[in-house]
Amino acid sequence: MTEFPHLFYDQPVAVVDVETTGLSALYGDRICEVGIVCAQGDQILDTYQSLVNPQRLISPGAARVNGLSDAEVCQAPLFAEIASQVLERINGAVLVCHNAPFDLGFLDAELARLRLPWQPAGVIDTLEIARRCYHFSSNGLSRVAARLRIETPQAHRALGDALTTFQVFRHFYHDLTGSTTFQEQELVSEHHPATFRLEVLNLPPELQEALAGNESIVITYVDAKGAETDRMITPLSIRAANDYIYLFAYCHLRQAERSFRLDRIIEIGRID
Repeated sequence: MTEFPHLFYDQPVAVVDVETTGLSALYGDRICEVGIVCAQGDQILDTYQSLVNPQRLISPGAARVNGLSDAEVCQAPLFAEIASQVLERINGAVLVCHNAPFDLGFLDAELARLRLPWQPAGVIDTLEIARRCYHFSSNGLSRVAARLRIETPQAHRALGDALTTFQVFRHFYHDLTGSTTFQEQELVSEHHPATFRLEVLNLPPELQEALAGNESIVITYVDAKGAETDRMITPLSIRAANDYIYLFAYCHLRQAERSFRLDRIIEIGRID
């Protein structure tokens, strides 16, 4: 394992974020925007951003979060047309992501579809650092940034989130490098792309934590008619059926177990 402090100053990193049509590459979801920040130390060396034509519709949940429309992305280049520019920045680099299995899982799916090999030098996941070293009420990127008083330009857009992740990463580095406990943790790991192919589905951090802790959350849900409702639920399990992924949860409004299509959940909130 590479030591985090030595790595941060001596080797450039690429901070990566992607926006997608949904939550699962295995179920056919695709990248619709890529953002990359190349940096060394406290200095940004280069930024890259591109919309991507995903060749499929954006799910209601994803569209509500990232604000992208099918009309916008259908005129964008295919991933195959920008793959060389992406690889130039990530291949052989140490990658920084907030929820790395999600972003890198989608990148690997796109590159595997093109039969293009790639190999990062290592991965730093700021979501894992937040979970291990801090006690934020929510570990989602925007919530962590707000607690650290970091501005979030164009939240839930690829380059905006990559810039925010870089600032969170810098804060963690300067805050933790003097901690003996932090030095003992192996938060920088070497990864083979095949690692990310095992990630069938990567859930939003708020939902992951609610499932793990048997906690209640509030969701905003879009039904088949397009109507939005807010529900307080206690998540129970995730299941796949009929080409969709469903969240099964106890619905406090109905006082019964209900199923919710993941691609129709447009917002998740913690209950303080």
